[in-house]
Amino acid sequence: MHASAFRYSPPGNPVAAATVEIGKVTVSVRLSFDGDPSAYRCPAGGVERREAEALDLLSKGLFVSGIDTPIATVTGAAGHRFVQENAVFQPPDRWIYRGSCGVGASRNGLTLTGVLGYRLEVRAGWARRAGECGPPATAAEWCEFFGAQLASIGGVVLRRASVLSPGTPP
Repeated sequence: MHASAFRYSPPGNPVAAATVEIGKVTVSVRLSFDGDPSAYRCPAGGVERREAEALDLLSKGLFVSGIDTPIATVTGAAGHRFVQENAVFQPPDRWIYRGSCGVGASRNGLTLTGVLGYRLEVRAGWARRAGECGPPATAAEWCEFFGAQLASIGGVVLRRASVLSPGTPP
């Protein structure tokens, strides 16, 4: 068995993302991880292949709900354990949720383990058909303008959005 740790490049690059338009609002959700998970492959394979497979495993089945609340819920199919530590409004258009994510998953001879930091960005803005509406200035205005649309979404399935390094297959 061969172990390696890898870091996403560049840091903060989203691993998974989704964009949805509902009514006059466009919502963008981006999830990124920070840290060095360990990836074990039996039998040993090339580093690039192991990194690409680990990213696939890490981004599998990611689902975000509660994006209209101060505590967004993130789940994943690969044994993720998300624990939110804080949420901050960044004017004029986004909430940033941060926390830790424990990972313990195996698939096709690859085992991925570790504790990573995560950053979930939920961005809401007026869609083109909304016309010339100004952006909200405060978290309260953001919730007033976009809360009903965000609540009606229920949840968002995220799809893999990035690669680890140049030349690494998606």
